[in-house]
Amino acid sequence: MGENGEAALSGTAAVLAGVGTLIYRGAEHRVANGDVGPLTRRITRSAGGIQQGTAADRHGWLQPV
Repeated sequence: MGENGEAALSGTAAVLAGVGTLIYRGAEHRVANGDVGPLTRRITRSAGGIQQGTAADRHGWLQPV
């Protein structure tokens, strides 16, 4: 994916996990240096702030329970 690539996975808990290696047709492809990238860190911080109530929910994602 090159030096500037970045990949992340998300499940139902709205948590992002960085991806270090992709496997396609049996071949491993390293994603950048294998660490969590700056965009993934930024999205994680933003989503966490919304979930914890320290950042505004500008998209109407939160629902009172």
